[in-house]
Amino acid sequence: MTGVAKRITIKRITVAIDCSPHSRASLFAAAEIAGMLQAELLGVFVEDINLIRMAELPFSQEIHLHTARSEPLDSLKLERLLKLQAKEAHELFIQTAERFGIPYRFRKLRGMVPTEVLEAALGTDLLAMGRSGRTPVCCRGLGSTAKKAIREAKTNILLTRPGLGADSPLLVIYDGSTGAKAALETALGFVREEASLHVFLLGNNVRKHAFLKEEAEMIIGKRIAKKEFHVIPWTDSRTIAQCIHMIEPGLLVLSDTSDTVSTETVYSLIDTIDYPVLLVKSPM
Repeated sequence: MTGVAKRITIKRITVAIDCSPHSRASLFAAAEIAGMLQAELLGVFVEDINLIRMAELPFSQEIHLHTARSEPLDSLKLERLLKLQAKEAHELFIQTAERFGIPYRFRKLRGMVPTEVLEAALGTDLLAMGRSGRTPVCCRGLGSTAKKAIREAKTNILLTRPGLGADSPLLVIYDGSTGAKAALETALGFVREEASLHVFLLGNNVRKHAFLKEEAEMIIGKRIAKKEFHVIPWTDSRTIAQCIHMIEPGLLVLSDTSDTVSTETVYSLIDTIDYPVLLVKSPM
C-alpha cells in the first residue's frame, strides 16, 4: 500500500443558512455531525448586497412568482425582508444547535454571498451548505455559491438536499490514491450502524480491481459489516453518475484529487448528480 489512510479532522463546522429547504437539510446534517464529533458549529447568514443594490435602481421590477404580476422593487421592503430572513435563520440555527447539545456561534454578514460564505469558512474544517439556495434556477445542478465553494474553498465541503433517510447507503469512490483513502476513512467515521457502505473501485483491469478491493478492505477492517464493492472501469462523469444513481446514496464521499479522474471530472460529477456530497479537499 502506498500512502496513509487518514480521516479528516473536524473540530469546527461552518454552515451557510438561508432557510431554503436545501439549507435546512444542510443545517441538520452539520449539527448532527457536530454532535457526533463534539465539534463547534458556526452559522452564517449573508444579506445579498447584489439584491440591495438592484433594489436601489429606478428601473428594477419585482415579478411575483405565481401571478407573473410586476411592480417596482421597493428597497425598504427588501431590507425588512432580509431582516426577517436573518431572524428566522438565527432562530432555526439556535434551535438546531441546542437540540444536539453542541457549542455554537452565529454571524450575520452583508456582501457577495459566495465570497462571504467562503471567507467565513476560513479556519474551519468543514463547510456545509445546500446544493441550491433560495434563488430560483431554471435547471438542475448546483447553485452559484455551491459551485464556487467546490472550486475555491480551502476546506472540505458538505452539500446536501432534503428527502433522503439516515439509513440510505453511503458511497465512496475509491482508486487507491491518497485522496481516495482519506475519503474512505472519513466515510467510515460517518456511516451509521444500520446503513450499508458501497465502494466504487475505479480501475482499468481485473488485476487493478483486485488490488483496490484488497486495499479498501484493509482500511475498512471490521468497522462495518454491511459493505459492497462495485467494479467501475469508466472514468467519465456521465457514466459514473449513472452508476451512482443505481445505488441512490444518502451521501457520496469523494476526493478532489485522484489518480484516475481529473479534478474537472470530479466537479462535473458533483454538479450532475442530485445527492448529498462530502468533498474531501486536498491540502493547499
